Amino acid sequence: MTFSNTNSRIKGQTLILMVGVLLLVSLLLFAVTDMGKHARRQWYLQSVADNAAYSAAVAMSRQMNFLALTNRALIGNQVAIAQWVGLASYLSMLDRTADNLEAVTSFIPYLGQITRALSTVIERIEEGFEQIVEVLIRFQVAVIQGISAAQRLLDASFVMELPLLIQDIVSKHSTDLSWEAYQGGGIAPFPSLWWRKTEVRNTSNSEESKELEELTLKSLDPFSRNRGYNWVNIFTHKIVKRGGTELSRNRNGGWDWHALDSVSLHGRSWFIGSFKEQLPLGWGAKAQDQRRSRRAGYGGAFRSNSMSSRLGLAQMESIGVRQKPFGYMGLRNLNEFGDNTVLISVRDDNEQVAHAKAISEFSRAGTVFPRKDQKYERENLFNALWEPKVIPLSGLDKGVIISREEI
Repeated sequence: MTFSNTNSRIKGQTLILMVGVLLLVSLLLFAVTDMGKHARRQWYLQSVADNAAYSAAVAMSRQMNFLALTNRALIGNQVAIAQWVGLASYLSMLDRTADNLEAVTSFIPYLGQITRALSTVIERIEEGFEQIVEVLIRFQVAVIQGISAAQRLLDASFVMELPLLIQDIVSKHSTDLSWEAYQGGGIAPFPSLWWRKTEVRNTSNSEESKELEELTLKSLDPFSRNRGYNWVNIFTHKIVKRGGTELSRNRNGGWDWHALDSVSLHGRSWFIGSFKEQLPLGWGAKAQDQRRSRRAGYGGAFRSNSMSSRLGLAQMESIGVRQKPFGYMGLRNLNEFGDNTVLISVRDDNEQVAHAKAISEFSRAGTVFPRKDQKYERENLFNALWEPKVIPLSGLDKGVIISREEI
């Protein structure tokens, strides 16, 4: 009888112990399940934050690439104007050369008739092209002004579109999520620092115009830069052709292209010595707007063909198309303030939060787009090489986030 009671008490203690173990296991199971739900939710929020940050960086990169391409378009249209002015000068030189040749050969039978016909044909071509080139230059000038205005308009509207873009990305995932965006190490609200990333520069400012002038002159084609070669080259004589197109800035800040071409006969005495200019054969000069009275480079025209180049400069004609000052977008190198980054915080109704950071950076791939000079290229708004990238949060970012959460 005593043994039976003892056995019952042992069975009752085991039951109580098992109930406690089952309760503990249940609590652990519920905890693991809750942690799994929390982890899945955190992974989801992190995906939303990454997508929002990357999308904002993509938009910033596209904006920078757009500004770079339109700056290139401004340069391209200026180069086109230089080509038209240079071609008008070249045809004017050919017309004058043909006239001079006709005058010299007019007394020679048959040859005089050929040169007279040649002079008439070139004169008609030159007159017709002069009318066409004026229309073409006016069109290029209008395009330049349109691109300049579009740059300023789209840059201003882009700042207002960025928050709407982030809101659209987050809401596509869930309408129950809220978000915040920051720049500058998570301190400044996004996109407050974006205003400082770029600036409008104008050719009415001599220093700002000089920067774009240098890039434009480096972009000139060989015909515009230097039209120098020899038409004839024998032992004692040669016919030297020299010419080029130059850029000047008028008082109002507008750009003005002008070109000069010259042809001269060079010879040397007694079959020895250096060649010297002996006779001017032809010359021509055109200006987009204002005639020039001072010598310029013109592809070494004055250095080689001094006589014919002076005649060309004295008879320079204006096409009569004036350019107004125009603006272009420049880059402020302020990346130390994090103006090219965005930090996104996404939060749900349970105050669970995830953070992500992305950057729009300038990067030239050396294996794909290498520079011929092998130099390092700093970020700029003349090459469309901006790309987005998701990056880890810095220590400053984490410190600012922690302090903000505590507040």
